[in-house]
Amino acid sequence: MIGLVERYANGKGWNVGTANVLVEGTSDVRYLRLARDLWQRESNHDLFDSGFAVFEAGLKDDGGVQGVVRELQALRQMASQDAASLMTERKFVGLFDNDHAGRKHARMLCEMDFRVKYYRDVFLLHPVMPASNGVVGPELQRQAEAQNGSCAGLDWEIEDYLPEDLIQGFCNSNPGALIREQRMAGRVHREFTRVGKGRLQRHVAEESLVEDMIEIIRLICALRDYLGLEHKSMRP
Repeated sequence: MIGLVERYANGKGWNVGTANVLVEGTSDVRYLRLARDLWQRESNHDLFDSGFAVFEAGLKDDGGVQGVVRELQALRQMASQDAASLMTERKFVGLFDNDHAGRKHARMLCEMDFRVKYYRDVFLLHPVMPASNGVVGPELQRQAEAQNGSCAGLDWEIEDYLPEDLIQGFCNSNPGALIREQRMAGRVHREFTRVGKGRLQRHVAEESLVEDMIEIIRLICALRDYLGLEHKSMRP
């Protein structure tokens, strides 16, 4: 018998697993899948095994922070009902960009539903995603803030994990794509135009090598860690 989650996911075109990460948009998914593919060819480790899955909250205006809030609430409710009916247990967490909108909506989601906990059910992107050592929630939040203290206040999105030379090569051949840069403690956050972000994603898909995706591979391993999946043997 098909459960509520599976029926809903099929209608959305999502391939859900048992340990799921909901992200803001399709570019996030594409970067994560590219990193997975490159690392699998390099190491024979499949970062998307053991039920791990990533999918976007929606396309264009259906996605973003509001999409993550909306879909995470719906999926968690359906997963709870499926589990009560003795169907496959599935876990869903939300991953937000670490910008004003992401921070605001991550907090709002926790305030709207007391069962949703910061750094257990919803996460923000950071330059360093710390190991959980089996403990999520407030302790993981403290670790994240401590290990990223030198760049506190720096916005962070998935493109910011890409290496400097790859980004500079793109910017040199795509003048006008970059809006601004924010630098802090050796880290750089870049804002691109909407068109520029799409062109960057295509450029990375065509030009990147596995070493260019190491930080995103580490991000996937951190997410596996937070979801209780094997990750240590898979790390670069």
